[in-house]
Parts: sequence; structure tokens; C-alpha cells
Amino acid sequence: MSFTSFEIKYETAPDVPPPHCHYYHVHGKVTPAGLQTDFARVYHNREELTQEEIEDEGFTGQDDFQWNGIIDAAWLPPMAALLAQTHPTADASPADPFFELSFRQDSEEVFQGQPDILSEWEFFLQEFIQSIYETSGKEAPLRIQYKKITGENTFYCSVTLQFAQRKVAVQTRKGDRELRDTTEDWDGIKTALQQIYALDYQPEKAVAEEPGQKGAYLEIGEQVWYRLGTAARNPSPKTNTTDWIEKFFDGLVLLG
Repeated sequence: MSFTSFEIKYETAPDVPPPHCHYYHVHGKVTPAGLQTDFARVYHNREELTQEEIEDEGFTGQDDFQWNGIIDAAWLPPMAALLAQTHPTADASPADPFFELSFRQDSEEVFQGQPDILSEWEFFLQEFIQSIYETSGKEAPLRIQYKKITGENTFYCSVTLQFAQRKVAVQTRKGDRELRDTTEDWDGIKTALQQIYALDYQPEKAVAEEPGQKGAYLEIGEQVWYRLGTAARNPSPKTNTTDWIEKFFDGLVLLG
């Protein structure tokens, strides 16, 4: 579905407590250079929290952010494709986040309301906002590292997600070979990301130094390494996510 401008309003669900609760507003229009975008994110209801309590949750107390600029045109096709699958719904629960989309083709309204595929839009907009953070210089591209040491060999893989351009850069190495540069499909890496961030991470068991002992390890952009199965566990006894992740990265190394 084509459009020339859009507006998105979002607020976290009522049961999301401070300092996590927030709202954001995105307004954009299609230009020859890309998506001209205005973005504002505001955290609220923090009046009764101390600075220490805010920092204990991983925030700074200065977390609001505003930006205006051009987002790469690579984001236009996936946004249009998702919009084509979306219909307005009146079945929103009071427990859901507030989510309102407005898309226009010149002066004609092509979509207005809350999307029926809420989770798909939430995930897409998390990525889109990350592209804003990268383009603005607020955050660097996310890099995830994998290292596996066996009795016979060492596997290494680095995956860098460049949200600003929707590109995935991969570096792999087996044993003492030189690093090999390849790329991966943006949409194809989503499943791996979902699995990686579904793990139950135990920060107290992470190590700062790159591991040299047998095992499979992840570094997820925090500058510490988690051993799969001990410091990074399956999210439930019914899943074997760690095994899936290990096979995924091993495959990238062997293909590289």
C-alpha cells in the first residue's frame, strides 16, 4: 500500500510501571531522499522514583529523546508491505498499549485507527526507532558475537545489525583462518534475534574477558560473555533455544 505521509502514536500498556512506561510520537513523509521523520519519546510517571531506583532499572533519568531527520528509504517498502496487511480494529482491550496509526496518500486518508496486528507493528516500530537512534548517532549498530571452543577447533561469528540501512554484516572465522566478510538477509535474521533475546540471561555468571575454555558463548552488545546453558539458559524446560542458537551460528561459520 502506497502512502506519502504517516503519523504513529504509541503509549505502553497501563500495567507497565515506571521507569519503563513511556509514550512516543512519530510523524513522517516520503521524500526523494528518504523518510523525513520527526520523533519524540517521553518517559512519564517517574515523580515518586529516586534517581537510584531509576538507574537500578538501567535508565539514566535523562531518557527522553527528540529528533528530526531523514531515515533511509530502505524502510519504506517494509512499512508499506506491513500496512497492506493491516486493518483497523475496534476490539482493543483496556489492558493493551495505546496504538494509533494514520497514513495518507497526498490528501486522501488510506488508514486510520488501531492495527489489528498489534504485535507485528510493535516489533516493526522497535526496529524503526532503533534506525532513528543509529541515524541520529544516539546509539551505535548492534553487534552480537558468538564463540565456540571444542577440543578440535574454534568457531567465531560476529553479526552487526545496521538498522539505519537495514543491513546485516557478518564476519566468521574457523580456527586460525582470516576473518571472512559476508552479509545476511535482514528479515532472515529476525528469527535468530528473537531466539537470542528469549534466553534467560544470568549477569552474575557472565565474564568480561573473551572466553578461552570449551563451550559456546554469546556477547550480545553488553561487553560481557554468556556461556550457553549456564549463563544464558533456555527460557523454559520445554524449549531447547540454546541448541538452536548454537546450530544457527555454527551454520554461519561453516558457510562463511
